[in-house]
Amino acid sequence: MSSGEKSSAAMSEKKKVGSSFGYIFMHADGFDKLLMTFGMIGAVADGLSMPVMLIVTSRLMNNLGEGYCWTRTAERQASRLRERYLKAVLRQDVGYFDLHVTSTAEVITSVSSDSLIIQEVISEKVPVFVMNMSTFIGAYIVAFVMLWKLAIVGFPFVVFLVIPGLMYGRALIGIARKMRDEYNKAGTVVEQAISSVRTVYSFVGENKTIAEYSAALQGTVKLGLKQGLAKGLAIGSNGVVFAIWSFMSFYGSRLVMYHHARGGTVFAVGAAIAIGGLYVIGFRSIQPE
Repeated sequence: MSSGEKSSAAMSEKKKVGSSFGYIFMHADGFDKLLMTFGMIGAVADGLSMPVMLIVTSRLMNNLGEGYCWTRTAERQASRLRERYLKAVLRQDVGYFDLHVTSTAEVITSVSSDSLIIQEVISEKVPVFVMNMSTFIGAYIVAFVMLWKLAIVGFPFVVFLVIPGLMYGRALIGIARKMRDEYNKAGTVVEQAISSVRTVYSFVGENKTIAEYSAALQGTVKLGLKQGLAKGLAIGSNGVVFAIWSFMSFYGSRLVMYHHARGGTVFAVGAAIAIGGLYVIGFRSIQPE
């Protein structure tokens, strides 16, 4: 056998060996190929399940630790607040109750509502506020590191995001305080009527009690309308974020055309500015409802 024949035989043998893996699936029809495709997807998903599980586990542990710590400390501080408030009330002279407190129900309602508000702020509002602030600062730091020319253009627009949040927070604090006072008045009427239900029934004072309770709730209706208007304006201010995004897209296209910036970098910086804007609007979550 000549050398040429030997080389051709070796080449044919290599082709057979190289294509032998394909011979395994030579009898597969269309349905078998579909099954193999789904099986391939399942195998890839199974292989990626471990790293994905690690990511999910890390986030779950972070959220669990954050939620438990803040909720637990809120319960402890609210319980300590009620205890100290009760001790302070018991140490007061009798004249204090004649001048500042109209009934025992008012004391109970006040300490219950105030402690619940403080507990809500500590357990929910504070961690959300810290998270929003961290996201906002981190987003702008990333934007400046990636492309400072575009980030410095979008940075002044933060004013248009902060001002509506501050106005909303100030308005909501005043409205929430007034609503709490109105609800305390209505709750006092109900508690007095229930505690003296025999007296109310004997003097046929049901209609009078209902009228007093309805009159106490009229103020909350007006305040609720004002609160809804303030929330609507605050939600509408989210449109500023999309206006900023459109401007960033326009200016970013100019940087791509004339300053050799990359489209992916421009998109990432614009997204960071927009996300930071959405989270800076979330600063108002610290306000009590």
